[in-house]
Formats: sequence, structure tokens, C-alpha cells
Amino acid sequence: MSCSISLCMIAKNEAHQIARCINSAKPYVDQIVVVDTGSTDNTVQIARDLGAEVYQMEWQDNFAQARNKSLEHASGDWILFLDCDEELDQATAPLLREVVQSQQYDGYWINLTNIFNQQPSSNFLGFRLFRNDPRHRFECRIHEQILPSVIRHATAERIGYANITVYHYGYEDSEVVAKSKSKRNLRMLEKARQEYGDAGFINFYLGVEYQRLGDYQKALDYYHRSLVKSSLDETYAPAMVRSIGYCLLNLKRHQEGVAFIDQYLKYYPDYTDLVYLKGILYFDQRLYRESLDCMNQCLSMGSPPPRYFSMQGIGDEKPKFFISSIIDHLIRQAGSLFEKGHESQAFAALDLAFSQLKKTPNEEYYTRLIETMLTWIKAV
Repeated sequence: MSCSISLCMIAKNEAHQIARCINSAKPYVDQIVVVDTGSTDNTVQIARDLGAEVYQMEWQDNFAQARNKSLEHASGDWILFLDCDEELDQATAPLLREVVQSQQYDGYWINLTNIFNQQPSSNFLGFRLFRNDPRHRFECRIHEQILPSVIRHATAERIGYANITVYHYGYEDSEVVAKSKSKRNLRMLEKARQEYGDAGFINFYLGVEYQRLGDYQKALDYYHRSLVKSSLDETYAPAMVRSIGYCLLNLKRHQEGVAFIDQYLKYYPDYTDLVYLKGILYFDQRLYRESLDCMNQCLSMGSPPPRYFSMQGIGDEKPKFFISSIIDHLIRQAGSLFEKGHESQAFAALDLAFSQLKKTPNEEYYTRLIETMLTWIKAV
């Protein structure tokens, strides 16, 4: 007998997007449960019209409580949980029916892709599919997690990976909405800290929110507090290392950033994003040869394994674009140096650009490089 799936969601004033989410999953699930926490728009009616069972509860400043309420009404053998600003990819959604038939696993990581400016921007893994078991319940009032309780009642070996993709549109929020969410999240995280103590994952998420608000020093302080309390095997640890690097970049602490990344590349040698960030840190120090070395390394590494939070195109388009920018900069710099009479420095810049063009040929830049040299030759 095939296993059934319940889609579980929580909602509040999501009339503008809840239909997209439900419709994307509806063909692949047997039940849709929506817990509404106080909508004043027509979220409830839209969900019901699409076949969802809607249950209402008063919002208690606790996402885990609301999600657990949805689990109480789920009758399926398996639970898929999504947010209203998410959409199940139709190309991979049919795999849902296949993976839940397995007796080997009690839950699955799946792919999540953030959408920004209507384009994929970053990728990471999310634990969104698990067996329906009354012992499996969400924990922590914000950035709520189900995985710890699943592992407690099974083993880590019972957690698999399913090549199913969910698109997340939350990054499309306006700046005003995003800042409002971050302030709400900070308030709830402070409550969570009172409940869980000064835990590593609480400090990590506090860092995330301050980084979103542009307070890079405060974000860095929380990330470092988390780092000393967290195992490097934690699912969030690689992303935190990456975020620390970006905070140091924004704070203009470039040498410290390079040293930090080098330290953690020993633990995450296949994390292409760290090498890319190192290249940016070098560029900002005008160390163009070192920056190009990093970008070439990204191209040879390709995209990192899916367990890492990663920028879209980090193993291909992004380093190629950055390489082009460096070559363009070197050619412009050479022209300026020729005009100032600094021929040796100009030739050094062109030589570096030429060396890179042998690795990543580009006819336009070849032409510009030659034209720059010819202009100087004619001038003398």
C-alpha cells in the first residue's frame, strides 16, 4: 500500500501568495493542512477553496507551536511542510511519491533555492519531509527545527537526501517588509535565548538578522559567539563561516578576512563560495594576481556539494564575470599608467591580463589589450 503525504503550512495574511504554494503541491499530496494565526485578509477562504483544511489559533509569538498544531491535524504517513512564500518545483515534485515509499529513511533533506529579482540567487538544503510520528515535533519559537526530534527517535543514518527542489520567494520582499521581519525575529530570538540559553544556533540566527540589517559588527560579534559554541559539523556552521567572511569584507578588514577563510578552508576544502570570497578580499586590496588565482580555482572546483549554502553560479558564471572585471580593470589601469609615464607598471598590468586571457580567452579583451599597447607605441 502506498504511503500518503500531508502538506502542513502556517499562514497569516498570505492572500497574495498562498495559492501559488498550495497549487504547486496539491497534485502530489493527499491532505493539505493550514493553521491560520489571525489573518485579516482572505487567506482562509483561498486556502479552503483550494481544498485545504484550515484550523485557526491565536498567535503566541511561537512558530514551533503553530507548526506543531498543523502536525496534530495531519493524517498522512509523511509530512511535507512549506511556507506560503515557497513553491514546489514541478520538474522534481513527482519524486515525492517515490521517496516516501522507502523503508530506509525517516526523513529527507531537499533542495531550497532562494529567488531574488525573479532569478535563482542561492541554494541550500532544508529538512522538509519526514514520517508522521507524534514524537516528531518542532522546537524553538523561531527558526523552528524538526530535525533534532526526528534524529532523537531514529538515527542520523535514517536521514536521506531527495533531489526535490522548493523555490523560496521571501527575498523578493520590499526593504521595509524585510526590516520589519528582522526586527520581529530579533525580538523572538531574544525570547528563545531565555528558553535555550546562550546556544550556538541562537547566536548564529541573531548574527543573520543583524547582518540583514547591515550592522556587520554586531553580526560578527554574534557569529563569533556562536562559533565557539558550535561544532563545525553543525548544518549551519559552513554558512556561518561564509557570513563571517562577508562581514569582515564589509568592515574593510581584508587581511583578517583572508586569514580567517584560509583557516576554515582546511575544514571545508570543497566550499567554492569561500574561495570566491577570498578572491574578492584580495581584489579590494589590489592584489589582482591573487584574486585571479582564486577565481580560476573556483572554475576548477565547480559548484560545491549541496550541503553548503551557496550562491547560484559560484562555480561558473560568477567567477567568469569577476575575471572579466579584473581584466577590464587591468587594461584600463595600464592605459592610465602609460599616460603617466609608468611604463614598467603598465606592462606588468598588461602581462597579468594577457596571462589570464590564455586561461579564459576573450576576443574583446585581447583586442583592447593590443590597442592599449599600440596607442602607447605610437605615442612614443
